[in-house]
Amino acid sequence: MNKVISSDINTNKRLSMRQILNLYQVTKEFKGNIYFICNHKLVDAKKLSTFVSFVLILQECATMKVILEGENVHAMLEKVQAICKENDESAYGFQSNQTVNI
Repeated sequence: MNKVISSDINTNKRLSMRQILNLYQVTKEFKGNIYFICNHKLVDAKKLSTFVSFVLILQECATMKVILEGENVHAMLEKVQAICKENDESAYGFQSNQTVNI
């Protein structure tokens, strides 16, 4: 049985390309429709080019509304929220070790 739910998603910073592609991959596997709304703009998450453009123009700390329609929507909502909340640190970051001069 198809269901429709919506939820707000808050992000602390812009989504990385990895997060965007993970969202796209998850939505392609979903048997239903997923839409994101922000600033009165609606985008279908299954259309990669428009989805990427939509996410890249969002301001930092944006609140997006996600609308899910289909089967098993609660599990899909949890996946979408988990991807959006990932702390995607750069793999090329470095750590600074303290040095002591003697």
